[in-house]
Amino acid sequence: MLLNFKALNIRNMIVEVCANSLESALNAQKAGADRIELCAELAVGGLTPSFGLLQLVREHISIPVNILIRPRSGDFTYSHLEFEIMKKDIALCRELGFDGIVSGVLSKDFNLDYERTKELIEVSGPLQFTFHRAFDWVRDPMVV
Repeated sequence: MLLNFKALNIRNMIVEVCANSLESALNAQKAGADRIELCAELAVGGLTPSFGLLQLVREHISIPVNILIRPRSGDFTYSHLEFEIMKKDIALCRELGFDGIVSGVLSKDFNLDYERTKELIEVSGPLQFTFHRAFDWVRDPMVV
């Protein structure tokens, strides 16, 4: 039986499905999801999907798709070169016409890295920006 999210008939609820393949994105769309967060490697908390997957999702999915930008597993403190990769990946997602970016950066002391996160938001331009699960690693979330 195919799950139908719309059958829940709950007002003002957005159903976002985390998809890590074209098949899972297609299934989410068929089931009535409102939006997809596309990533790869869910077993390690999600990574940026491949260019091929991005292209095919753009061709086959009509609902909004936000792309996870995370160059590697592990913590959320990135080297200069990793950060440059993130910015290039965001620019590619803009060019491909995606709806949003899901990302975030922490400092080495596990606080929100405001400057680098602001830079990612600026590179995202008009796309929606969601700060992702890096927030779970923040040393003191009430201070953020």
